[in-house]
Amino acid sequence: MNKLPGFIFEKMTRIVKVESLLADLHEAVSVLKQGRPVAMPTETVYGLAANALDGKAAESIFAVKNRPSDNPLIVHISSMEMLKRVVAVDPSTGEPLIPEKLRPVLDRFWPGPLTVLLPKGPNVPDQVTAGLRTVAVRFPRHPVAKALIEQADMPLAAPSANLSGRPSPTTAQHVFDDLNGRVDLILDGGKCSFGLESTVLNALVSPPVILRPGSITLTMLREYLPDCQIYKPDAKDIERPATPGLKYRHYSPTCPVILFHNHGKVDEYLNTELAGKKIVRLLNGPVEPLAYPHIVLSERYDPEEIARNLFDGLRQADTMGCDYIICEAVSEDDEGLAIMNRLSKAASHSVY
Repeated sequence: MNKLPGFIFEKMTRIVKVESLLADLHEAVSVLKQGRPVAMPTETVYGLAANALDGKAAESIFAVKNRPSDNPLIVHISSMEMLKRVVAVDPSTGEPLIPEKLRPVLDRFWPGPLTVLLPKGPNVPDQVTAGLRTVAVRFPRHPVAKALIEQADMPLAAPSANLSGRPSPTTAQHVFDDLNGRVDLILDGGKCSFGLESTVLNALVSPPVILRPGSITLTMLREYLPDCQIYKPDAKDIERPATPGLKYRHYSPTCPVILFHNHGKVDEYLNTELAGKKIVRLLNGPVEPLAYPHIVLSERYDPEEIARNLFDGLRQADTMGCDYIICEAVSEDDEGLAIMNRLSKAASHSVY
């Protein structure tokens, strides 16, 4: 069995299909209250959840995932009242310290696939935030995630429920493939509806910046924050990231991924540089007669559908005995920006 300092993994992992939010979450709540993590569905990807107010529970997340401890976690809540247990509060009012310009954004997009940086409250241990004075918070929309947080009566730290560096899981089976023997329970709530991790927004700075693009796009946020920008980290920021996804390579299958920014070069490259190699191609449009295996992410060039199927496509391709996975760039507009963010991090090589 796998062993990390302080943790021995020899669990019998069970997948529990959630059909009743009351009956089927009872065991998961019990596991969480013992300080151990469980995998839960959200509308973005499956998360590996543990008590966000317990430093040891947070450490178990890092151990299970083989995740570097300087990569901060996102804390999930089930109500605005619970937010008071996570962020700093105004001593005169007892209300969470939220920038005024951010309030209409939260009114519009919470619950949903948006994470925001806020001043960390005293209850959140440094293990969750990697010692930072801010905490990343999300209010998920998925009924299973919301019900689990409510019934456990605790905010949950929950990064994606995969081994660190692997494509994020969008089904319970993906979680099982990575974490079998490392967790007690995987709650099966079906396939995730968005398929990419949440947008991460920092409105504590001026202008506000998107630290990680997701399905809540720059265009959507500029309706409320007209000066919002896409963040471009420098070396110092990457060395001590404020949010997941800035410092370490992510989303990578075992098989090398080649990302083509110039679609016209694909066939030439396949016939020269990759001649004789086994490839699997991820397609973003109608299927054409091909002499090699392929996986269609969207027959309609639909960015939402591509995003929903991207991680599943990378994982499927990885099981097909290929030497290389071929992906093609999409336009970096709206949802396309999030897709390209993930593909760029997954790729071992890019062709322009």
